[in-house]
Amino acid sequence: MKPKPKLKQKPRKIPVSHSVKLSVEAAIRVIIEELGYECVQVSFVRESEKLILRILIDSMGGINVGDCERVSKKVSRMLDEEFDELISERYTLETSSPGIERPLFSVADYLRFAERFARFRVSPKKSIIGKIIGIDELDKCLIIECDGTEQRIPLADISRANLVWKDEADNKGEF
Repeated sequence: MKPKPKLKQKPRKIPVSHSVKLSVEAAIRVIIEELGYECVQVSFVRESEKLILRILIDSMGGINVGDCERVSKKVSRMLDEEFDELISERYTLETSSPGIERPLFSVADYLRFAERFARFRVSPKKSIIGKIIGIDELDKCLIIECDGTEQRIPLADISRANLVWKDEADNKGEF
């Protein structure tokens, strides 16, 4: 009697733990800042079964391909040396600029981009576009101007925000 052939099993995907993600993010932030860039975001995302470690960097003069390559090489080397055994699953490292419609994550971002236009997701079906005016720290609200009227959005209600490009018909090509 012939033994049954063994079925090939896919390698088991062990999710990256939250503590490892935090450690990786902290180490990446240090490298990016040492290189003179701003770390906009570090995230582990899954797309079509692939794990992606996505890094968004920025600088006052903008970001080019050489900047992304410089950060990517240094981060990749550090990950191989310090986190190789902690990240058991294969992943793709992506380093890029946040783009012209850059995401906004914090009060510091809102203050930095005051007088610029942004889109604020306040519910699954509702977004508001307006010019960032400032922050009311006492009420924990973002103050925007929308259609010539001042509006206040509780910071806790904003699930996502990003700068928006206003075309010439809307606002003469300004952000």
